[in-house]
Amino acid sequence: MVKMLIIADDITGALDTGIQFAKRGIRTQIFTEGKLNESDIKTDTEVIVVDSESRPMTANDSYRVVFNIADWAHKKNIGIIFKKTDSALRGNIGSELQAVADAVKDFPIYFLPGHPEIGRITKGGVHYISGELLENSVFGKDPFEPVTKSYIPDIIKEQSDIPVICKSPDEPITAEMSSKSEIILCDTQKVKDIDHTLDELVKMKGLKLIAGCAVLGERLAEKVLCNYNQVSTYEKTDGLYVACGSLNKITLRQLEYAERNDGFLRIKLNMEQKFSADYYKTLDGKKFLKQITDLCKTNKKVIVDSFDTEENIAGFVADKRRDIEKLRTMIPEAHGHIVKALAEEHMNLTFLMTGGDTLMGYLKLIKCTQIEPVCEIEPGLVVCKLIWKGHCQQIISKSGGFGTEDTLCRIALKIIK
Repeated sequence: MVKMLIIADDITGALDTGIQFAKRGIRTQIFTEGKLNESDIKTDTEVIVVDSESRPMTANDSYRVVFNIADWAHKKNIGIIFKKTDSALRGNIGSELQAVADAVKDFPIYFLPGHPEIGRITKGGVHYISGELLENSVFGKDPFEPVTKSYIPDIIKEQSDIPVICKSPDEPITAEMSSKSEIILCDTQKVKDIDHTLDELVKMKGLKLIAGCAVLGERLAEKVLCNYNQVSTYEKTDGLYVACGSLNKITLRQLEYAERNDGFLRIKLNMEQKFSADYYKTLDGKKFLKQITDLCKTNKKVIVDSFDTEENIAGFVADKRRDIEKLRTMIPEAHGHIVKALAEEHMNLTFLMTGGDTLMGYLKLIKCTQIEPVCEIEPGLVVCKLIWKGHCQQIISKSGGFGTEDTLCRIALKIIK
């Protein structure tokens, strides 16, 4: 019986939240592109995760998609609806919280946005990244979706008029908070702040609508649904292929460290390879795909990334003739073509994909709408599997802003035979 529905705005968020339940033996299914087919829901499934793919959408479009998913869950009497948000508050935070509130009226949404374990905290309604105001962090300088405010009620107000009440950890939840549509924004400076709020909500039977990032999923899995049935783990493979579509500076440092210190072979996509829609159908494109395939046969650790000089990226993005929303889909599509070419060779590789758009570009290309979480190889790095043309592929999903400088090196040490 389905006990919880989780709505994430990209595939990385869907995976790093869904895995918190799967790794505790809770049967979890992940559906992509906002497509939820009831006939595909297994009888023993307890948690459904739907990737709405609404991160890059307009506020109105994201509202519509999230409302439809939440409305379906409410009509199916699913006990808990969890709106997964980005730990750096990227995406359509206001419109999507409003959509959940409108689908399930007269219930508050308890919003716990912080991820204290990786230095992302909320204090007095203000969000911080490793001690910096959110707007001053690397996420305030994102080339596609910069977050320009740090006070969360102001971020929500950009897309929604829903009332937002800021609550400190020592302020109790009262009965008055449980009877109307509003957002209760809870400070989260420590994981115990999340636990305390969940304990209160369970005790007063107020756990209905909740929002936050992957650590909230982890605490929900541990405290509310945990059963610890038999769980799966990753398999070692002959090689590791890194498809890096992220432009996050944290990821760039990881790539440079892996190339400099651990023998990773690194190939940088040029502008044509990234942004020419038909490149991979051309003779040059096909030669490039063969080149990558041949390199993976002789090198155990290969990176293909999308980084360029800041001047080139800024100039390319600033060109008024270019559609910015189309540009952000072209890098994932390019990586999708390369991974598809490798998958067709049936090589014994693990594919590590950095950035939710990167994985989604591949899934769309091969028309896959379901993916199964297996385990976490490290916090925030989810191992999953999918079946394509009868062949099982092992994929690791990593958010661009996650991990330390030597993350790729540690993954290679664990995953390669």
